[in-house]
Amino acid sequence: MYLATRRPHKLLKGYLGEKLQWLVPWIMITLVSMIVLLPSYFVIRTLISEALSILFKLRISLSEDKIIETLMNFALLTDFITDNEFFWVKVPEIYGEFAENYVDILNLDSIYGILSNASSFILGNIELPTGILMNLFFALLVLFFLYQDGKKVERFILDNLPFSKQLEEQVGRKLTAAVQTVIRGNLIISILQGTAIYILLWIAGISSPFLYASLAAFFSIIPVVGTSAVWLPIGLYILFLENNPMMAIFFMGSGLFFYVVLENFVKPRMLDKKLQAHPLLIFLSLIGGIKEFGIMGLVVGPVTVTLVVILWDFWKLYRRELILNKGHR
Repeated sequence: MYLATRRPHKLLKGYLGEKLQWLVPWIMITLVSMIVLLPSYFVIRTLISEALSILFKLRISLSEDKIIETLMNFALLTDFITDNEFFWVKVPEIYGEFAENYVDILNLDSIYGILSNASSFILGNIELPTGILMNLFFALLVLFFLYQDGKKVERFILDNLPFSKQLEEQVGRKLTAAVQTVIRGNLIISILQGTAIYILLWIAGISSPFLYASLAAFFSIIPVVGTSAVWLPIGLYILFLENNPMMAIFFMGSGLFFYVVLENFVKPRMLDKKLQAHPLLIFLSLIGGIKEFGIMGLVVGPVTVTLVVILWDFWKLYRRELILNKGHR
């Protein structure tokens, strides 16, 4: 976050002048909190509200009457699966076995209860778990001191690298640019992917579009899978359950088009070329980052791999300098 906001931090320091430098960390912390925390609150609130709506519909859809109605709408599929003429008579018995074995595993009532409590917590209750408060406090505290003495920390790290002063300055600039590229690039591409899916969902008349668009934005960071994790199942839902092939083709085709354009034309201009890292490395870093750090791994993974690649390149330059210096001697 410090490296991502380094430029506005520098501009603010220059604008306030020497006498008001002590205000800079406080202003930056306030701005970061407003830009990150407040939107996060409203996003989480909307996501929980839409998740509750989907779970409510799911509970209704898993009722015996709804399942029989769905099967009757797909008589051809049912005939393909089974030629048992007594199938419809046995449906209630089959449903009973299904409900006993699988619906309990889903534990929809428990999930619904948890989300309902979370909803009331997000919407009204201001108490937060101690762990979240402590993590947030320490994150803001570290960020505050970086805004206050970040230059000293950077100087300390660069001075301990075995490079010449010229190479040290290049390392600092490259590392800063890489972190900013990963954070800003991934964020912008994800927002664009999510926005595209949101528009398609709105056109198709799908309920809870914000939830599905948020999922699309999340999956867009993962190569190969991308937003197809959202638009493909929804497109099949429109095709088979809503019996609207034209809308389904439009929805899935547009989803694929937006993903290909943003992933293969826009994203390389923002990420791959600037990071100087192969897409396979970025993909593996995402998987490893998610495994080790959870959701934060989506940022930590690519940043770490990028830093290693950049330092490796500079290490080769450093070795070349050593060889040249020995040759001159």
